[in-house]
Amino acid sequence: MDCRLDELAFDIASSAGWYSAIAGVLAGFALLAVLLPLDHEADGDHERSSEPVVIMTCAFFSLLLLSFSYAILAGRIDQDDQALAAHEQLLLGASMGLSSLLLLLALYALLVTYGQNREVFRPARQVILVTTGFAGPLVVVALQFSNALDIERVRLAATESPECSFGGMPNGVWVNLAITLVALAVIGTLALARHRIPARVGAASAVARGVLGFTVVVVLWSALALPLLPSDVVSSPVFEHVTLLVTTLATTVVAATAWAAR
Repeated sequence: MDCRLDELAFDIASSAGWYSAIAGVLAGFALLAVLLPLDHEADGDHERSSEPVVIMTCAFFSLLLLSFSYAILAGRIDQDDQALAAHEQLLLGASMGLSSLLLLLALYALLVTYGQNREVFRPARQVILVTTGFAGPLVVVALQFSNALDIERVRLAATESPECSFGGMPNGVWVNLAITLVALAVIGTLALARHRIPARVGAASAVARGVLGFTVVVVLWSALALPLLPSDVVSSPVFEHVTLLVTTLATTVVAATAWAAR
């Protein structure tokens, strides 16, 4: 059976160059937003007032690291590096999505700190909350599944007699799809049960530190470990499925935190 993935050609290096530029621009916005609390008086709750600054600071450093990492990934134009590039794209893509959600979390936390004008921002805060807790995580998970398809395509290209099953797709695609659908279902369930999730001050800043730590681990892994691993190990199904599972789990944690930070 012919594999339909053969038709999904994708230039990772070209896309990574654009992502590097976008991450750099977003890092600039995050750095500027760190200074926003200076132009108004807080409502007296110093813990809540400091939260958006912590989140934006974590987002800034995370996006700055991603800008450098994507720039390096954009230079992987050798065909022998495609397995490494596809795996790195999946990891960096997850970190990029989570860092972008941090910007929304920080904006929500910042608008809450405004005193008399807090009610004016209520409709905007609701939009931000739904986007951060539901719509944004759905998009991030969907993009992670799309990035995982590139790993499948690279593995098929390295196989002399690729075996494809239902729908002209390898079995690994259906495993990835199952992981993705479960993650989407969990995110949807969190949105439906959002009123049962206890609100916690400091939850957003805690997850922001976690996202920054995740980005640091991804950058170190990409710089130190991936170049030393064989191509067949990097593009193996185990690596692919575990990576997708971990990144989707991280996305659901951020989604839950968004509702807890309301």
